[in-house]
Amino acid sequence: MDPTILLSGVSATLQAIQTWIQFRDSQRAARAFESQIERAPADRSIRRQAEALASLVPAEIIDTMTARARNCWTRYHGVLTGDYLPGEIDEATVSVRRCLCRELRRIKDLNILLPDGELQRWWDAYCSSDERD
Repeated sequence: MDPTILLSGVSATLQAIQTWIQFRDSQRAARAFESQIERAPADRSIRRQAEALASLVPAEIIDTMTARARNCWTRYHGVLTGDYLPGEIDEATVSVRRCLCRELRRIKDLNILLPDGELQRWWDAYCSSDERD
């Protein structure tokens, strides 16, 4: 699986969370997710980050991580587009953050570092101060 998928999903989820927190509008957050997941694979920065990730993590591990992470962001997107109350969306936001942090922690456990860019930005925003899940 192309590591660009993992980077695109993380980037899109980050965008959706920021939109949800700023506007408290689930449909707007869902649209932000959809827009970012569609355009991220063509972004040169995302592709460079994917190349860096591929040089750090074996392809079969990236495949497994991407599949787990995709389940997380797909469920989150489903909550954003569903008929949920703000409190339920907040809970889903915490859940997707934890899920993606677990995957990033696995990369850090393997390599001590994350490639600069979306993964590091996610780590700094949501994972660096969390307890181990």
